[in-house]
Parts: sequence; structure tokens; C-alpha cells
Amino acid sequence: MAAGFLGFEITWRKDVFSDAPQAGSAEKFGTLGINFRARKVANEEEWTAAMATLSCEVPTQQPAEGTAEKP
Repeated sequence: MAAGFLGFEITWRKDVFSDAPQAGSAEKFGTLGINFRARKVANEEEWTAAMATLSCEVPTQQPAEGTAEKP
């Protein structure tokens, strides 16, 4: 069975690094502390149904005008 999780959600977020000695580094990268929750799938059928609802299509990018791809 796949080791997946369903219902992932962030339940709390806060700037927990503001009083830390290296707070500047955390702020520079937008670092936040979070709590999250999710649940493990109960069976393979539930995992397959959840995966069927996902779209993982990546749009293709057209080359910029005037640029040719090298062989």
C-alpha cells in the first residue's frame, strides 16, 4: 500500500523566530512555524480515488521568439 496522507492542512502559523538570535535570517527567507494535520489513507482504494482527483500536468513553455533550440 502507498504511504500517502489525505486531508493535509495547515492549522496554525506564526512568526516564531522574531525573538531568536538569528531572527534576521529567518525573516529574510519568510520562515514561519506551523502546525499541520493529515491522516494516513485507510486502504489502497481510498489512495487510488484521491490520486485520481489530482492534476499533475505541467504546461509546456514555448521558446522565446528569435531563439532557436540547438540540436
